[in-house]
Amino acid sequence: MTDNGFSRRRILAGGLGVFAGVAVAQTANAAPLSSSSTADEVASRPSTIPALREWTAGSGSFRIGPSARIVVRAADSRRLRSDAQVFAEDLRALTGHDAPIVVTDAAPRDGDIALDLRATDAVLGTEGYQLTVDKSVRVSARASAGVFYGTRTLLQLLRQDTSIVAGTARDWPRYAERGLMIDTARKHHSYDWFVSQIKDMAYLKLNYLHWHFSDDEGWRIESRHGLESAEHLTKQQVRSLIELATRHHITVVPEIDMPGHLGYALKAHPEFQLKDPDGNVTATKIDYSIPAARRFLRDLVEEYLPLFPGPYWHMGADEFLGEAQFANYPQLGRYAQQELGSSATAQDGIRNLVNEFNKLVRSRGKTLRVWNDTFTSDVAFPVDESVVVQWWTDLNTPIPSTNPVTPQDLVSQGYTVFNSSFFPTYDYPDYLKPASATPRALYENWTANRFHGFAYFDDYGTGFPFHDLDATEPNLLGSAVHFWNDGAASSTWTEEKTAESLFPRLRVMAQQTWESAPLVSTYAEFEPILQRLGSAPS
Repeated sequence: MTDNGFSRRRILAGGLGVFAGVAVAQTANAAPLSSSSTADEVASRPSTIPALREWTAGSGSFRIGPSARIVVRAADSRRLRSDAQVFAEDLRALTGHDAPIVVTDAAPRDGDIALDLRATDAVLGTEGYQLTVDKSVRVSARASAGVFYGTRTLLQLLRQDTSIVAGTARDWPRYAERGLMIDTARKHHSYDWFVSQIKDMAYLKLNYLHWHFSDDEGWRIESRHGLESAEHLTKQQVRSLIELATRHHITVVPEIDMPGHLGYALKAHPEFQLKDPDGNVTATKIDYSIPAARRFLRDLVEEYLPLFPGPYWHMGADEFLGEAQFANYPQLGRYAQQELGSSATAQDGIRNLVNEFNKLVRSRGKTLRVWNDTFTSDVAFPVDESVVVQWWTDLNTPIPSTNPVTPQDLVSQGYTVFNSSFFPTYDYPDYLKPASATPRALYENWTANRFHGFAYFDDYGTGFPFHDLDATEPNLLGSAVHFWNDGAASSTWTEEKTAESLFPRLRVMAQQTWESAPLVSTYAEFEPILQRLGSAPS
């Protein structure tokens, strides 16, 4: 039997011809973004990405010069040491000024930039900050992340002019997670590429990097099992990248996709490949009914858990089999019944596998994340509510199937969700660009509480309807740009082209997930701003 599983990464390559006969349902554009600022304040704000939430203009200006110092109070010096050092390095790269870090309780001098943790405004949370620009500059926050993001705003302002107009900003994000998912399994991306991307994400106040490093086409991190592709990163390189990400307030979330998308790993273990009773092999999926196969999966996860010290582990759990295909593998049904009882279905077996790995990662102090494929209606043996669900689709296959429930159903059942909507957060190499929504769609016709699957026809998401959560839903973590490198290994696609494609999308995502009132209403107006602000200093 050939591997005919449906893949999110290929369905749109033909321009959605598979949905040509589907009735089109027109949907409304996204609601305008909320803001606590007046219209005059919105119009007067300086250009930043994301836009400042509040800005009150002052008189005069601040000019960066060779006498500039970065001033930190003694009480804050330990907590702000790393942030001050990163800022000093970036300031030097951007302006050429080698501003020393001075620990002192004396008032800052004209031309200084003061960083402190004296803010008491609870609205700022852990990532918000207050920026006061006068003859000197002060960045004040409740936590170090807020100070760090205030320095990112300063870098963007100084990129445009060495003189910054006086005023006061009060700024904080709407969503806790804002970022990028990168698929390097299909196309290796170098250590230097990750360094540049981490710095650029931080420049935009993005804080979430989901690393899809294994799939059917490759395994891109050194493995004690010898699974790694010829092109891969060593574990020491990964440790260095995680240290860099931590200094830039970015959480790295690793993913080993299972029980599907394991083709590269199963080359070394054909005995675990899924087979039907006639011996036909599905080479990219593991037969998790085999106890040794489950031990193999556990060994893989346990190998990499210590490498990634962050709070999350992602196991994929997507695109395993279509509903009708389970009947071809009766051993999966037997496994489910052995584990859960005689009423269990074969599909319950995957959910049981998710729960098994949820127990593993929770025992190591982490939270499990999965794609939403297995979260269907009328489930007798559900996935544990502690698992974070990344919702990417409302259809499991383009043929009759039990489809996933809506984001609203998930939060009503107690799950925390993340917006991984195919439309418009997915991006691909150029030859699959018909499958990618444009940055304009991301900017003009979407907000992070809007969910949409892969059935759409244009930049307005025309096709199947949107699934909107309440804008204040507390169980919505945020969203990210998702870059899938399908076919890239056999093409002229390069990591530089990936960065070029991500450049506008990450800037739009930063705006939409910070969710301050945008500076301009159209993407055409936004493009000059993103070009003017450029990339992170290097």
